[in-house]
Amino acid sequence: MLLADAPETVLPPKTWRTTALRVLFWLFMLSFAFDYRAETPTTISTLVQYGFLAMAAGVTGLIVIIGAPFLAVRPGAWLLGIWALFLAFMAGNAILQDVPFTRFLKTGLPFFLTFAAMLNSHITASSGVRLAHLATPVFVVAMINIVWRIVFGLAFTSVDLDTARSEILSPALSWSAAFIGCSILLRNKFHWTMLLAIAALFTAMLLSITRSLIFPITASALATSLFFAFGLQWGAFRLQDLFKRILPVVVVVIAGLTLVVGIFVAFPNSLDRWQERLFSPTDDRNMANDPSLLTRQAEAKAIFDTLDREPLRYVNGMGVGASFYWDDDYFPELYMVYDREDLELMSSDIWFAGHSIWTYSLFSGGFIALTAFIGLFVAAIAFSISSAAANASSPGPDYWLLFLPAVASICILSESATSNPFDERLLGMIFGATFSFAQAGYVRAFHLRNADTPNQRPASPIL
Repeated sequence: MLLADAPETVLPPKTWRTTALRVLFWLFMLSFAFDYRAETPTTISTLVQYGFLAMAAGVTGLIVIIGAPFLAVRPGAWLLGIWALFLAFMAGNAILQDVPFTRFLKTGLPFFLTFAAMLNSHITASSGVRLAHLATPVFVVAMINIVWRIVFGLAFTSVDLDTARSEILSPALSWSAAFIGCSILLRNKFHWTMLLAIAALFTAMLLSITRSLIFPITASALATSLFFAFGLQWGAFRLQDLFKRILPVVVVVIAGLTLVVGIFVAFPNSLDRWQERLFSPTDDRNMANDPSLLTRQAEAKAIFDTLDREPLRYVNGMGVGASFYWDDDYFPELYMVYDREDLELMSSDIWFAGHSIWTYSLFSGGFIALTAFIGLFVAAIAFSISSAAANASSPGPDYWLLFLPAVASICILSESATSNPFDERLLGMIFGATFSFAQAGYVRAFHLRNADTPNQRPASPIL
């Protein structure tokens, strides 16, 4: 297997449910592997998207039916219940505030897919599926979508290599940064999947001239270094392991530099675009600030102005899918970058999920939604660390994957001030599925403690 480095000896008895749930989890993750954003929505593109959604919903139903005995396994069941209540609140909040249903569905779908992925991953993990087998479809789908977005953006939209930006970016890139960091510092062996993830991440980053990807890359390096220190403290890692991991670091640096040079030689305009993006984004336009920063400021100011007019909305927001706008005080400078007609549309009726998790959460669901999202990320990090600590006395070959939910959460958080990854359906699925990796760790720890009773059913009493 791609991520199974060695046989896992601590596993519950295999049943038909385990096999069925593993196959169904693959199908669920593959349902949105080729997800994309059509430049101009058409009947065909809409039907394709509905097909993806129907597949995800149908498989989720089968997983719930087959895996019903594992639905209430703790501690993941507690969070599933809380997130389900939050989604019910968001739906009711939007209905009561007369948000058009189609807008609510399109804007809120990533949140529901996050829950579906958490649910499916939780059930599959609780049934006793090995963590490496749970993580493999997530990795495969991430790599497929990164490559697909580049191909789709360049082949089926109006952009080319000189103008491509977000059109070729996959929502799986920040997750890939987390995977790379874990592979380098926390995995016990060098594996080619790390090189594949590096090639995918940096190709997309260099071709799209996306500076913000520097944040998750840096966050991944810092987080995995911290968690390696945790592993040393727990006795799961040894200091001499650090020297063994120098080889992957050297390989990564050489591979990265080779890739960068190769891309700049093959596409020389990319180098010029990076120089402009990094060192002179405003010089040729007589602008005081970077245009990307201006759009975020215009959006944030308008959102706070809207809430200030109805202070009670700071409690429950305006509803997912409600209209907002960009403050037109920023338009004179933005006219130098954006088409005037397109920009004027932003002054009255915008209903996508915004450029920041935090400002849009506050706008759509008030402090209730803000608290829910903060709680989700805190829980992902806490559960990840807790499950890793629970397995530290006898770390198995998949031990490094127990840190992936925490590292992925930190990588997403590193981008959250200037982007809202939950504007993408696939990101919701990948994050939700990864979140429940910790549940597999809890199940393994339970069986590790009860090794003398091998026929014990795969459940976890941990609260």
